[in-house]
Amino acid sequence: MRWIVISAGLALALGATACDTQQEQPERDEAEIVENATAEYDPAAYDTVSWPSDSAAIARGRDIFKWACAECHGPDGLGDGGRVIDGDTIQPPSFHREHWEYADDPDALHRKVFVGNSLGMPHWGLRQMRPRDIVAVERYIRLELIRDGETPQG
Repeated sequence: MRWIVISAGLALALGATACDTQQEQPERDEAEIVENATAEYDPAAYDTVSWPSDSAAIARGRDIFKWACAECHGPDGLGDGGRVIDGDTIQPPSFHREHWEYADDPDALHRKVFVGNSLGMPHWGLRQMRPRDIVAVERYIRLELIRDGETPQG
């Protein structure tokens, strides 16, 4: 019985120490993370990505968009996902707005998805999203979701 009490006390002490250690570690500055992601981005990684068809890429991109992007950008890419960060609802731009800067620039969209930003967009390249999946998301957004700039009906 005494060993059980000693073991339980030791486990509690180690658990408390582990929690204290985690709280003392400073968070990385978002600007530094963006800088690191920018340094790691290699546009050549996208040159060899191929899909058997656009429809295969779009299908994969749709799946990835649902779990990685829709929470912020909304299911139709209108920027109305409603995600809250630090008490504020973020409002990413709509993919459907006129003159959306990535509509005709797949390379810039690859970079944006990989690097993210300091305003809440994840740094997907640093989170191990593969170039193949980034291309799939790009194709889904550009070839299906924005459908030549049409705003989805809903």
